[in-house]
Amino acid sequence: MGRTIWKEIIKAGKVADNIGTSFTSSITKRIGNGTSISFWHDIWVGSECLKSTFHRLFMLESRKDVTVAERILNVNSTSIGNWDWSRPPSGRAIDELTELNNLLISVNISDRPDSWKFSLDASGIYTTSTMSNLINKLKYDTNSRNLSLPKNKYVPQKIYIFSWRVIQQKIPVRSELDKKGIDLHTILCPLCEHHFETIEHALVNCQKITSIWTQLLDWWNQNNIRISNINEAIISDQGFTHNPIGSSIWQATKWIACYIIWKHRNLKIFSGKIWNPAAIISEIQSQSFSWISNRSRKKTPIEWHQWLLNPSFYASPNRMGIG
Repeated sequence: MGRTIWKEIIKAGKVADNIGTSFTSSITKRIGNGTSISFWHDIWVGSECLKSTFHRLFMLESRKDVTVAERILNVNSTSIGNWDWSRPPSGRAIDELTELNNLLISVNISDRPDSWKFSLDASGIYTTSTMSNLINKLKYDTNSRNLSLPKNKYVPQKIYIFSWRVIQQKIPVRSELDKKGIDLHTILCPLCEHHFETIEHALVNCQKITSIWTQLLDWWNQNNIRISNINEAIISDQGFTHNPIGSSIWQATKWIACYIIWKHRNLKIFSGKIWNPAAIISEIQSQSFSWISNRSRKKTPIEWHQWLLNPSFYASPNRMGIG
């Protein structure tokens, strides 16, 4: 096999890794007698492997390579679990066990051998043409995802990376940590303690955060718009739709705001710092001034007092340029 072909195989593998389970979930095991199917690692019931769906139970499993036939008993034509835990399930693991037992009721163990199913083809049979089309689609989707957030010259690289991680749902808020099987004492927001802490809640919708966005909009004289979701905080150019320069400066300010809000959230959790909206707004104003002014054209310097009074003054195409 030539070097070029191997390069394509490696590239396809990397694409599949980037997409995650969307590639592997297309090839699933069709349950028969269950002797050749891994109970936890193979996809044989549902849309993903059981170790991902029931990660707390998987951590308690004493034999992680056990087969389906070894973990399921047929009692009076009903499938039930034949468990062997390293310690008895407790807390949320008990809820997972209840859900798993309900899922297993629908499983039918038979005498026929296990088989494979390729869900991307109507026949259920793997073909090279179907796989070729899948790889091309994955390559397109991956490129589209990587290009989903344009560069912004007015912010440092760390702000861009943080903003990209936000839209990729890669910020370690409590709900995301919980999905990865990390046991926390609570997944409620550490600021309001009333709602689950999702990324959108932590950066936009928490009642402790909405006042900051309101003050930010007032500062920019953008009272006709709202920041109510991640798209409006990170991607949307609302307010400067027909002004590319103003859009870039406004977007940079919003990215910096998200970054500083997240920073102060972490300071409250890990350092016990008091949540102070006035201090957060002040830091957003000073940091955005520092980063944006240092990256603007030297012929059009930003004055601190004017920036503090009305930053949208500098969003005019006649005031700043991109270069």
